[in-house]
Amino acid sequence: MTFSRLAGLSTALGLALLVTALFRFTQPVVSLSDAPILLALFVLYAMTEFFRLKRNQFVISLSLSVDLLIFLKFGLAPVVLMSQFIIFFARWYQEGKLEFWKALANSGMFLLAAGIAATAFYLTGGSHHTLLHDNYIPLLTYICVHYLANHLILSLYFRSLNGTQIQTYLLLHMKFDLFSTLFATSLGVVVILLYEKDGLQGLLAFGLPLVLCVYVFKLFNDLYRSSSLFRNLTRLTGYFSGELAADVMFGRVTKELPKWFDRVQCVILVREDDQLVVRSQSDGLTQAEVQALEAYLSVYVPNPEAPTLRKGLLNDALLRFGYNTLLISPFKGTERHVGFCCLLGTKKSEFDATTLDAISILANQLTVSYRNAMRYANMEKQSLYDELTQLPNHRFLERRLAEEMERITDAPLSLLLIDLDHFKQVNDRYGHLAGNAVLERAARLFEETVRKSDFVARYGGEEFLVLLPGASVEIATEIAEAIRGRMAAEKFEVPTLEGEMLHIETTVSIGVAAYPSDAEDGQQLLRYADRAMYYGAKRAGRNRVAVYRQDDTLEDEQ
Repeated sequence: MTFSRLAGLSTALGLALLVTALFRFTQPVVSLSDAPILLALFVLYAMTEFFRLKRNQFVISLSLSVDLLIFLKFGLAPVVLMSQFIIFFARWYQEGKLEFWKALANSGMFLLAAGIAATAFYLTGGSHHTLLHDNYIPLLTYICVHYLANHLILSLYFRSLNGTQIQTYLLLHMKFDLFSTLFATSLGVVVILLYEKDGLQGLLAFGLPLVLCVYVFKLFNDLYRSSSLFRNLTRLTGYFSGELAADVMFGRVTKELPKWFDRVQCVILVREDDQLVVRSQSDGLTQAEVQALEAYLSVYVPNPEAPTLRKGLLNDALLRFGYNTLLISPFKGTERHVGFCCLLGTKKSEFDATTLDAISILANQLTVSYRNAMRYANMEKQSLYDELTQLPNHRFLERRLAEEMERITDAPLSLLLIDLDHFKQVNDRYGHLAGNAVLERAARLFEETVRKSDFVARYGGEEFLVLLPGASVEIATEIAEAIRGRMAAEKFEVPTLEGEMLHIETTVSIGVAAYPSDAEDGQQLLRYADRAMYYGAKRAGRNRVAVYRQDDTLEDEQ
């Protein structure tokens, strides 16, 4: 059953039950003289809803303490009308919107629970015309049935929508709500006794301390939330302060940050060459939601120096996904690499000044850690890549060869060893700048000729090596011939010692060997490709491709 159909059905049943209870059981008559009392109760009810106490993802609401007095003294209709109006307005104010089907579902659950609880109250002898001491059992029944009915209906929602049993979250919510109900009930009994004794004066005498208590509890809750927020921040920054892999660090942040809030998602983007690139995102985000955020940031350029909080000013796509708040905190790797840690929230009130302070501290630590990670990445690149050709070097080659040998199952692994012919003459005749130009152009030509899955590296000097995973000797030979042909046809533009530019020609000799048909391990594969290049290509006149033969080994041994 869809959510909208379930919401409509529960609301219809709730209204039917409510109307039946109103007409079946006697209700008290509300007159104009009750207006001051109802107004005072309205204010108290609103205070308990607008200043609810939160503990992690759970809420303590004291609205039941006012709810009991309204129901007992003024009947079912006033409590339903007042509670629905205040709850709708409070949710709209806190979340920045009021989704129709979600509001209808909440209304349906409330009407059903209220109707069932009120019916239980009347059936156990409850009356609106007697004092509390005559209504203890009916009122206790009302509270228990309301609590059980509310969670039963909620569990039915879970089962109908998810097709599963009651989730762990719901069970934890029941335990927490039980404490909230007992606390609010004890306050509600005090409110009723004061009202029965002193009327409006007794209600006001209780209401002012209640409002102050709610406000003090809210301050305490905010203090606890701030403490928890900074405690989590300390733990998170302590984790990635020593992390040198940027993507691992970003992944940890996007995984942990949403846990600190309610229904919040996290995305980390980095501006690289004037383009925002998503580096990490929360598991709960869809690709469409990420694209909506990217579209928003392409129009609204965030401040690269300070955190920015946007409430209810997002584009239609983000609003359609239910997001009303966006917190953007910048961090820097370099002047050209500026990152943004983005938190998307569904509630307008989710982020406050304390959150901004905490995320600012996080961004400062991200800046330091990101810069360290970039420095480490540059150092690692320098140690693994050849500075001239920008190809992987001998060290990287050995690592990659070992990985390919471990990965091999049934597919072959071929290797090409390429040597530039008469390269020393190029350096001697035209200078080392000319030799460098030839090496750079040859490297690009090799990369253009091989397959995407192949691995090209500079082996040393004028020698290059190509790993061809999954390629047989025949395929490797075809690729080697393609490389040889392109090199022979290429006109290399090089500077001379006199500073002029001219075009020269050069050729290559290539040795081919394969695993497991030729070699038994990686080092043997390298050795055999070298021998094929030397004996089969160089000695045979250069500018040719030679496949490893057993005779090459025998000749070398002699």
